[in-house]
Amino acid sequence: MTDEELVSSAIELAGKFYEMHGYRHRPGFKYYESPHPQEQLMWQMACKAFETLRDTDIEDALSSIE
Repeated sequence: MTDEELVSSAIELAGKFYEMHGYRHRPGFKYYESPHPQEQLMWQMACKAFETLRDTDIEDALSSIE
């Protein structure tokens, strides 16, 4: 996967976590840019999931595309 694809996948996973908390996910919403603590937590959870399951650092991927 490219870095863009990894970040996009992490955004989608963060959205799934967000929906599990009773919120509505907005496709393409950049959780990592949000000042809202709950949205930041969803991003951190998605990053941790990628790190744990795929040994992939999403923050590194994000840095390389910014």
